[in-house]
Amino acid sequence: MLLILLQVGGFQVPSLPIWILAWIFLIFGLVALTTLVVYTRYGREISIKLSIISISISAVLLGFSFHFFLITFGI
Repeated sequence: MLLILLQVGGFQVPSLPIWILAWIFLIFGLVALTTLVVYTRYGREISIKLSIISISISAVLLGFSFHFFLITFGI
């Protein structure tokens, strides 16, 4: 299970796979969000498809990353 906490000398360590997935999703979500911001600021022509795809990807990845961080902190 992903929610298993390891016991190391009385200190609870969060699950390593969830912690790693949270950081990966956070990084990729921020990259997608940065791509959207740069594209809308410096893009030559407006592409609705690219904007919708970037918004969807960044929202899903950032949502999962925040969710996994909250799981690791026990909230």
